[in-house]
Amino acid sequence: MTGNYSYIYDASTNAFYALALMSEYKKSGIWPEKGVKITDEQHRRLMAGQSEGNLISADAKGNPVLTPALIDYSAIAADERDKLMASATAKINHLLDAQDDDDITDDELSELSALREYRSKLRRLDLTTAPDIEWPEISA
Repeated sequence: MTGNYSYIYDASTNAFYALALMSEYKKSGIWPEKGVKITDEQHRRLMAGQSEGNLISADAKGNPVLTPALIDYSAIAADERDKLMASATAKINHLLDAQDDDDITDDELSELSALREYRSKLRRLDLTTAPDIEWPEISA
């Protein structure tokens, strides 16, 4: 690899150390015992990748590489399910108020029943299959 080296990457701390500050790091006792020289361009590319959601980690030789971040699809699905349930619950509550006031139409009674069934299906969703979830729809 050619280029001007400006950094040392230390796999044990997963950190970059500017060569220009080596004397300061050494005075502080934090200069890494070993590391890999990194060019400005490599550093920029790694930082850009990190800002896009990737992780910087070390390969088997201690070189910094970008790796995709682990995505918790179950948590994302749980958030989506909770939003859908909250929306359905708000609509159900509105229709229940109309029912309590004896001011509900036959169409609204059908909608109330469909919303309750939909909310029940949401509650019973198996989120462990995320991201491949078959989301229920409100029956007409």
